[in-house]
Amino acid sequence: MEQEVNQHTILQAILELSKQMQDMKSDLQQQIEAVDVKIEAVEKRLKEKIEAVEKRLEEKIEAVEKRLDKVEQNLSRKIDLVDAKFDIISLDVITTKAEVSMLKQVK
Repeated sequence: MEQEVNQHTILQAILELSKQMQDMKSDLQQQIEAVDVKIEAVEKRLKEKIEAVEKRLEEKIEAVEKRLDKVEQNLSRKIDLVDAKFDIISLDVITTKAEVSMLKQVK
């Protein structure tokens, strides 16, 4: 009889442990689901922030490209002006050399 009591006590302990394990398993599953929900929310927020940063970056890139175009046009005009000035100076130098040459021939 004492052995039956011990077996009964052991069975009760096993059943209690089994119930506790099931409860822990259920709690863990709930916690995992809660973490999954939080992860999804964080991923969504990160995606939105990344998209916002990408949009701002694209806008800034476009602004820089426009500024570069203006600088390029301005430099092109200035280079053309310098080229024209060199042409004029070259002509003046040639004319001056020609005049000097003619004066040397007259002497």
